[in-house]
Amino acid sequence: MSAAIAAVLALFAPLAAATAAHASEPAATFTLELSSSGATEGDTVLATVSGTDVSDLYAYDLVFTVTEGALASADAPVGPDGGFTSAVEGPGTLTVSHTRLGTSPGLSGTVVLATVPLRAIGSGTARVELTSVRLVSSTGDTAEQTDVASETVELAALPTPEPSASPSDSASPSPSSSSSALPIVSSSGDLATTGVDATPWLISGAVGVALVAIGAVLVARRRQGVRG
Repeated sequence: MSAAIAAVLALFAPLAAATAAHASEPAATFTLELSSSGATEGDTVLATVSGTDVSDLYAYDLVFTVTEGALASADAPVGPDGGFTSAVEGPGTLTVSHTRLGTSPGLSGTVVLATVPLRAIGSGTARVELTSVRLVSSTGDTAEQTDVASETVELAALPTPEPSASPSDSASPSPSSSSSALPIVSSSGDLATTGVDATPWLISGAVGVALVAIGAVLVARRRQGVRG
């Protein structure tokens, strides 16, 4: 009997030890890197989270805090192959979740856990912080870390465009010495001083001259009659 118990223990003890080791909490050491230390409004900055010494990691949540009004999610995050990655954005926060699919094994070793595109929407110093990480092993064991890592990026506003010259300003003619505000008067046209047609006055003058001449003739004949 003693020999039989010893044989059973010798057979199942390694399996029990392996099961206990396999059921241990998932673990990893995390780093956060930004693709650039400076960007201009409208640019995209990549935030990459990597894990080293990863052990049996089947699912995880990465919670980011970003400077609100300066950075926002630009596109869907990218996670490891063989799993599904999604993101939920809130005011100044972004939660990236990943889970393995089907019979895919848990992650181990050194792994890029997520690459998150962030768009610069403001200016000044912006902060990206990995505030917490929740890990789940293939056996359902969990572990959590807080205040994991943080980085900053300097954001510059777009330059203000200089106003261009108005087309109406460049098209307006400049004053010329040849132009005159006075009307051009023709010698055969209107009167220069009043602008009234001169023809009636010329006719009246001619008639007056004729009447004066006739009157002079009549006066001369009358004088000759008186003398005779």
